[in-house]
Amino acid sequence: MQITENDVIPILKRLVQIKTENPPGDTIEAVEYLVEEFQQSGIKSQIQEYAKGRANIIAEYGDAEETIILTGHLDTVPSGNENKWKFPPFEAREHEGKIFGRGTTDMKGAVAAFVAVVKKLKENQIKLNKKIIFLGTSDEEIGMDGSLEAKNRGIMEGCSFVVIGEPTELQVGVAEKGTLWVIMKVRGESAHGSTPHLGINAIEGAAKLIPKMKDIIPDFEHEILGKCTLNIGKITGGTLINVVPEYCEFRCDYRLVADNLREGVKGDLTNLIEDFNRNNEAKVEMEIIHEIPAIELGERNQFFESLKKKAIEAGKESIIGVNYGTDGAMLIPDYDTPFVIMGPGKLDQLHVTDEYTEKQEVIDYANLIYDAIIENFE
Repeated sequence: MQITENDVIPILKRLVQIKTENPPGDTIEAVEYLVEEFQQSGIKSQIQEYAKGRANIIAEYGDAEETIILTGHLDTVPSGNENKWKFPPFEAREHEGKIFGRGTTDMKGAVAAFVAVVKKLKENQIKLNKKIIFLGTSDEEIGMDGSLEAKNRGIMEGCSFVVIGEPTELQVGVAEKGTLWVIMKVRGESAHGSTPHLGINAIEGAAKLIPKMKDIIPDFEHEILGKCTLNIGKITGGTLINVVPEYCEFRCDYRLVADNLREGVKGDLTNLIEDFNRNNEAKVEMEIIHEIPAIELGERNQFFESLKKKAIEAGKESIIGVNYGTDGAMLIPDYDTPFVIMGPGKLDQLHVTDEYTEKQEVIDYANLIYDAIIENFE
């Protein structure tokens, strides 16, 4: 018996209607709703609360020791100015075959599909030689603390494959870039704006440093992920137009295509800072605020090949890498577990106003995962 619209779309709509914007990152209401969904099907689940308002949910089907994890995050980025949306971002309006709302693509569509898969396995009393675990995480959008908490509590023990349902338009993702976020803090000395020679302008110091940040980008191209990148995403400094600024900081987002490049970038940044401080009156220091490894699938096992085959049958022939980070970066590296990044949703719908997902693609994805599980593990 296949998964139908009524099995999955009401779950998606309800999840969208529950605000889980991050910040503040409160996922408790969404987690409690999913607990109720699983209880209705007689499926045991647990809430894994690790900070006030922040919790994962774990649901299990089957009794085998070896596990397959289906994972997706419950938090979303903020909706921004809601007046700019065609439909209210938390209404989950259906229009012309699309569901509109914050999180429809990133990534409550996949979460709803995973929940429907586990419920349908239970409904049909499918006997499997693997335990299926649904892991719904918190805090993926900021820090990935939810998946880290789940890993630290042992979720990966006995796991033989992880399906990460991030949006890929059902293309098969086998790699993701790593992340290194740094704050460059430039310090000078204040003075009156009419006598700038008596001060040390921190903003001017930052302006000298910023062009050099691109020199740190590794000159390496990955066959799937392409090139490393840098985005200088935020700069702040100064107090008043008539005061020489004594402080300026800017934030850098390096995306690295191989994890063995990360230490080299940090070393190059350290050398750059030392050289800058020797040759300038302004002084700079660096704070690393976030780093996650790049990951790439090694062993392409039978379950992966089955998912790939089904994607091809659905007209999705591409093997891709993704530029964004996923919870896989927290779950995979210590165990080197085979994985796939694959889910419904168009890549141009990530974090945008009027975010939507195609209703049929969510249904198709749920059936793709369901069928692959039965074919490989029944």
